[in-house]
Amino acid sequence: MQSWIVVLAWCLNVLILSLALALFEILLEKESGWASACNPKGAGRKLFGGSIVSKICEKPYLTAYHLFVFLLILPLILGGEFLLVKAVGIGHPVLNSLFVRPADYLVMQISGVPFIPLLFFTAAWFCILVVEDLLWFLLNWHYPKSMEDLLAGRIWWHTRWLTLGSIKLPRFYITISLIAFVFLTASLSPLWLTATMNLK
Repeated sequence: MQSWIVVLAWCLNVLILSLALALFEILLEKESGWASACNPKGAGRKLFGGSIVSKICEKPYLTAYHLFVFLLILPLILGGEFLLVKAVGIGHPVLNSLFVRPADYLVMQISGVPFIPLLFFTAAWFCILVVEDLLWFLLNWHYPKSMEDLLAGRIWWHTRWLTLGSIKLPRFYITISLIAFVFLTASLSPLWLTATMNLK
C-alpha cells in the first residue's frame, strides 16, 4: 500500500463523517445556522461570547451544542476508529526502539505505510470542521439560497472573510484547511521522530 491510498482513505473518512454531521445539523437547525434554532437554555446556549476563544474560532460565540459535538462526540468517534484499526489488526507497533517504553499509539503502520495516529486523526478533526460546514450550505434544502449567501459573505456566524475576486469565503475555511494539511503531512512523516531522537 502506498501513502496516497492512506490519504485517499483519510479523505473518504472525513467526507463520510462530515456528510453525516451536516445532514444531522440540517435536520436539527433547518435554515437557522449556528444552533440558533436550538433551545437557548440547552444546546443553543451561547458560550464564550466576545472572548478570546470565540475570536480564535472566528465566531461571535460558541454554543453548548458545538462544544458537545466537536469537543466530545467527534473525538470519541475518531478515537473509536483508532481502536477499531488496532482491534482488527491492521495497525501494529513499529519503530519501538525509538522509545524508552514502546507505545503503538505514537507510531503505527498500515500495510507498510508508517503514520502517527494522533496527528492523523487530529488532521481529520480539523478538516471535518470545514467540510461539514461547507456541506451544510451545499445540501441545505431548507435554505435554498445558502450557498449564494455564503459566497456573498452574508452569514452572520462567520466573522472573518477573505475576498477572492467576486466571492467571499470564511477565513476559517482557509486557515483550518492549512492546519489540517500540516497535521496530515506530519502524521505521514514519522521519520522526523528518528531524526529528533538521533540528535539527543
